[in-house]
Amino acid sequence: MKTKMKTKMKTILSICIAMPLLHSCTKDSVRLEPVLDCMGVENGVAVYDDCRDCQGAFLYNFTTHNPMDIIMLGGDTSGAAAANLATTDSIICVLPEHSMNSYWNSGCTDCDGILNGVAAVDSCGDCQGAFLYNFTTHNPMDIVMLGGDTSGAAAANLATTDSIICVLPEHPMNSYWNSGCK
Repeated sequence: MKTKMKTKMKTILSICIAMPLLHSCTKDSVRLEPVLDCMGVENGVAVYDDCRDCQGAFLYNFTTHNPMDIIMLGGDTSGAAAANLATTDSIICVLPEHSMNSYWNSGCTDCDGILNGVAAVDSCGDCQGAFLYNFTTHNPMDIVMLGGDTSGAAAANLATTDSIICVLPEHPMNSYWNSGCK
């Protein structure tokens, strides 16, 4: 079992190391100039996420839960240090856009300026946030205004009552969405 796991890890690492090489080549062209990724690594895999933050691949130890930046492994950008580490049973290579990369799009602010918030700009150009709606009293409550709590805890507590629901910006029940268009 352990040998099978090591073989699997070596295969995953080989793919992580080979991806930049395969990605940088095309069938019909030869590049004369080296291509630098957003981290300045020649033929690297780092790319910008939707927040315009440069994200690179990293190694993740799922026993200790510690991520390790591949570039920071003794300044080795060849991948040799990463290859040595990834042969252990508990370390995997995580590429920038992979679903396991918790850093991907983690620095975005919504149009209300809330880090990783849900507010969005509607077709009229107005920033619309989520709100709580009391369908007994018909009173909407802005989530951000609940004691300054932007974590959503106050909203979650209120929404556990029988008559209050959370309405997201683009939900069909949101009567404010696109209401400012002339």
